[in-house]
Amino acid sequence: MSTKCPLCGDSKSDDSLFCANCTEKLNSEYEVDVPTAESSEEHTDNIAPNSKDKTEETNQPTPEEEKRDKKPSQDELQGGDEASDQSEVEDDSHTAQPAIEERRKIVAAPSFDKKAWKRQREDKRTDSDKTLYQLSKEQKGNKTLAIVSIIIVLVLALAASLYIYNKNVKSANLERSAWETAQRTHTVDSYLTYMDAYPKGAFFDEAYSSINQLRSREEQAFENLKTSENTIEFTDFLERYPKSPFLRLVKSRLDSLVWQSSLKENTAEAYTHYIDQANSQVILGDYIGQAEKRYKMLNQATPIDGGDLELIRRTVDGFFIGASTLSQEQLSQHTEAVVARFNNSTNLPNTEVLSHLLIQASEANSNTVKLEADVAKLTYQRLGNDTYEVNVPVEKTFETYEGEINQIKGYIVHLKLSPTFKVYSYHETKPYPEAP
Repeated sequence: MSTKCPLCGDSKSDDSLFCANCTEKLNSEYEVDVPTAESSEEHTDNIAPNSKDKTEETNQPTPEEEKRDKKPSQDELQGGDEASDQSEVEDDSHTAQPAIEERRKIVAAPSFDKKAWKRQREDKRTDSDKTLYQLSKEQKGNKTLAIVSIIIVLVLALAASLYIYNKNVKSANLERSAWETAQRTHTVDSYLTYMDAYPKGAFFDEAYSSINQLRSREEQAFENLKTSENTIEFTDFLERYPKSPFLRLVKSRLDSLVWQSSLKENTAEAYTHYIDQANSQVILGDYIGQAEKRYKMLNQATPIDGGDLELIRRTVDGFFIGASTLSQEQLSQHTEAVVARFNNSTNLPNTEVLSHLLIQASEANSNTVKLEADVAKLTYQRLGNDTYEVNVPVEKTFETYEGEINQIKGYIVHLKLSPTFKVYSYHETKPYPEAP
């Protein structure tokens, strides 16, 4: 074996393929294990037979070399001069040695291509030949690819689950919630809202049936109100059916009932209550103008003098007692000689006042008429000429010729009293224009 390194030409040991420097360089830069002397022998033993034969065939000397290398036989030695023969043998040895060296030079190592050799090593390298860095890099790449694949699968599964949830579970839950809300409210509007939102809902038919039942009950409740005078029933209907088609009729009827109740009470507080309800839109307030006017009549706007109030009450009470009993004597005690009646320019002697009361009773188709004043609720105002203007709530009772009693509340009688507390004028505000 050559003692020179085939890569750099430096000397090497007979047992190594390369010199020490080249061996270290190959091991560090190309990450290969250059065989040592022992591994070289093993490698030689593992060479295929054909390769061995070729090696032997290549190293076999030519005929001329055999002739030169052949020693003289015994007979030739005996027949010649020993000295010359010995010299010739030595010359032949010296001649054969350069020939062998020349042959060895002819079989010199080929030039070494590092890039090609590296590519060849990379192609033939198995997993066991790869470095730990390369193996870990490949494992990391495979692990990353697996993680990405798992994430994609999970995202797709999550998207599919959300789609199924929104389409089936969530939609069903929303519909169920809307239906439960409609049932709790239990109105026509609530069921219509559900039907608009879910025209093909599972409870559509049930909602339609509920609407028909509610409308049937609403119509029956409205029929009952036609003969009712209980304002509570009307307010309850409005609360239960705030968007009823009968809403206008119910409010109108309620407005009339509240006004009649105010007239019956015929006090400043009653008219204040009516005005408040009209302003809050509980009732329509068709009579709000009259309520405000009557409130001003019955509301004491000026301070009360205790002595004046007592004298005024006595005059008013005596006047209505005389008018009710048709007692000329009692009536004359509390009226001036001439009385202007019904706020007109007609001056009537107090003796004729009773006759006009009788005419009033006859117009009411009554045998008698009774005027009952609520003197405790009268109000008064002192005028500049020391006269008094008095407003007093009055209830009239008419007894018909058939013996029936007809009571009408809501009158307000307006009296004017002289400085001596005598009635010299009176007129009345009726509860309604057709009142007697």
